[in-house]
Amino acid sequence: MTEPMIACQELSKRYMLRQRTQGNRLMLGTALEAARGLLGGGRVEPDEADVHWALRDVSFDVMPGEALGIIGRNGAGKSTLLKIISRLTLPTSGRVVLHGRVGSMLEVGVGFKQELTGRENISLSGAILGIPAKEIRRKVEEIIEFSGIRPFIDVPVKRYSSGMRIRLAFAVMTTLEPEILLIDEVLSVGDAEFRRRSASRMEELIQGGRTVLFVSHQREIVERLCDRALELDRGHLISIGATARVVEHYREMVQPESPTNAYVAFDPDPERPLRIRAAAILNRTGEVAEEIEMAESFRVRVSYDINEDVENMNVFCRLETPDGLGVLCSGDADYDPACLGPRRRGTYSAEFEVDGGLLEAGPYRLTVSAGIPFERIFDREPGAVSFRIVDRSSRRRLWYPQTRPGLIGREYPWVYEGRSPWA
Repeated sequence: MTEPMIACQELSKRYMLRQRTQGNRLMLGTALEAARGLLGGGRVEPDEADVHWALRDVSFDVMPGEALGIIGRNGAGKSTLLKIISRLTLPTSGRVVLHGRVGSMLEVGVGFKQELTGRENISLSGAILGIPAKEIRRKVEEIIEFSGIRPFIDVPVKRYSSGMRIRLAFAVMTTLEPEILLIDEVLSVGDAEFRRRSASRMEELIQGGRTVLFVSHQREIVERLCDRALELDRGHLISIGATARVVEHYREMVQPESPTNAYVAFDPDPERPLRIRAAAILNRTGEVAEEIEMAESFRVRVSYDINEDVENMNVFCRLETPDGLGVLCSGDADYDPACLGPRRRGTYSAEFEVDGGLLEAGPYRLTVSAGIPFERIFDREPGAVSFRIVDRSSRRRLWYPQTRPGLIGREYPWVYEGRSPWA
């Protein structure tokens, strides 16, 4: 059986709180504790209110060549776990067994000497990793090229922006190729081009057999890069296993089911040129519905008042997920330029239909707005209505957790050319 590259055994980390605000009391308490020890009274444990457990009895193994994603809310213990594995922090109890050279990127520019230049820090980082000087010199140009900071490579690091430090640190750690790589949220910083190249470099390293522990709040990146995932919450190991299943459980925790409201009405406002009066989600029979079966079509209905003559106006709907990801947009003047002409005063109601099976099961919300495109907004109601797509069919999804990845719920047939493999 292959030996794990990383073995974490019952890791716990305890921090003492309120030490700065209770300096005198803490000194007195320490003195009293020492006195009791001399008198045979034993150790006095700190008050539980002054203790924070960042990790509590966390155990897991990471095998050679495996990419393990670590997810969890802020304060779950993710960064503390990586600091213990990288030996920047000692655990209160438990131990970590490592087999291989470790490279870590846990904080911006951690390990860089501020007075040294970027080039000098490349050599220093390689030496710390135990890489021969000849190999470091051979890879310097590759590191500089990937970092994209060539004009500043001979400037002291203390004059770098945080983005420049991140670029250089990531380039160093991924180019020098330690056997074990620990990365904390680096793919969520920097510009879009750097994030794209960083994700590609991570994929190359993982495919090349590097062992990677990767912390991120970006679920799609974790699913893309990691074989397995580990979920932490308040220092406890909640689940570990197939990435899709763990990420789905985490998504349900951070986005619990919210109450739905498939119909909403608003008070009139004659001071506005246009006022949205109502919005609703209707099922196939025309009834207001807070739940829509995934295979069925549904309609979005919007009512509004026009209080003065307006030209070039568009009533616009945006359907989105609870975290703001746009699913589809539709305006009543999008497909007919004639609709951008003058509109008469009055109260109007219109609707459009969304195909059945288009959306995956889950919660959605609708934002309604009206105005002159690129010029003026008359009215906007964010998240005016909310509803859920539900899947009550008897189908069993063997390859996925509760829902398939993605926003599209429709299943598409595969047609083989010639003989099928089941023939």
